[in-house]
Amino acid sequence: MSRKTAEKLAYVGVILSLFISACNMPRGTSTPMGSTGVVYTAAAQTVSAQLTKAAGGDLEPIDTPSPDQTAISTGTPFSTPRPESTTPVSGTTTPTTEAACDRMSFIKDVNYPDGTDLLPGEDFTKTWQIKNTGTCTWTPGYSLVFDRGDAMGGPASKRLAEEDVEPGETVDISVDLQAPEGTGTYQGFWKLRNASGQVFGTGEDSSKAFWVKIEVVKGSGVMFDFNLFADDAAWGSGTLPIDYESLGDSMLVYGNTGDPGDPFVDVKTEQKLEDGRISGYLLVTYPPVGEDRYIIGRYPDYNVNPGDALFGRVGLIKNPDDTCGSGDVTYKISYTINGDLATVEELWKWNEICDGETKSIRLDLEDLEGNNVQFYLIVIANTGSEDNYAVWDSLAIKR
Repeated sequence: MSRKTAEKLAYVGVILSLFISACNMPRGTSTPMGSTGVVYTAAAQTVSAQLTKAAGGDLEPIDTPSPDQTAISTGTPFSTPRPESTTPVSGTTTPTTEAACDRMSFIKDVNYPDGTDLLPGEDFTKTWQIKNTGTCTWTPGYSLVFDRGDAMGGPASKRLAEEDVEPGETVDISVDLQAPEGTGTYQGFWKLRNASGQVFGTGEDSSKAFWVKIEVVKGSGVMFDFNLFADDAAWGSGTLPIDYESLGDSMLVYGNTGDPGDPFVDVKTEQKLEDGRISGYLLVTYPPVGEDRYIIGRYPDYNVNPGDALFGRVGLIKNPDDTCGSGDVTYKISYTINGDLATVEELWKWNEICDGETKSIRLDLEDLEGNNVQFYLIVIANTGSEDNYAVWDSLAIKR
């Protein structure tokens, strides 16, 4: 292990305070709170609960969840909610509110979509977006309440919003949770409760719950963090076909954002992603503008051990006006064994457009066990769009 790497690992816990320039991000993007080349921790960060409200007249609800879906638990779930001053809600509830008064529709999962992989005991904050489709105003006396399934350490209830949510408006509601210690699939169902104690949900009869569903995967932690070692990787850009040896026709300096429109690679935070989330630390790889242009990074050697798997998520950054933009890229992860270019193989590939959804990665590295591997991260521009701000979110090898 190099002295440089040892120093970085020794300071993983240090709080970051250096603000970096975001001149090469989409116009109007807030300056990221994070610096190039600084130590980064891959431990998942719990997002503070966001209770924001926006006029919802132009939002149409998507299909609501099915009430018949049953939580599956292959491990040992946390079935007891955290104590709170309010009275816990029983496992099954029957709405008694007037049909036209308290009604809601589920809009989308703001974060942690169904099937998100989490480590045992990992803290996370789940956020849903819902719409007030009734005739009554949701006052601060309304609550989010646990209905049934896996509580995941959540409260029995919590205040829905700090301000009134008028009929027709949407609101993001959040709850702090913790992944159970046992591996498996966990699902918790939630509803709303008005100031009179009457519980209601979504659907035509206001009886359907909305939910959070996660996969808890076994592991002893992060073995290799692609954010942490990004400044140790060699970066370049070019035009197809991919040049794995020279990394293209132009070498790039990690963290140097250069002039607007130039290719760059950097670790940033607080970026608004296409799925609506505000990011923690992630790796931004912006390829040269132009069809079939690419950016590539060759990482330091990593010895693959039994139980290693590669996890992460990819997607695009939204425009400052909250539109998705015209981003259209192909992500690729390739590798060589012992640095031999004759062994180069493609491990994973994904075509991504800005459609409001990000793509989860979960790759078993069993076939590479015992080998000394160099991983390559590649982003290829499929069009001449200037919106190809491609990100690798929490990309890491875990065991």
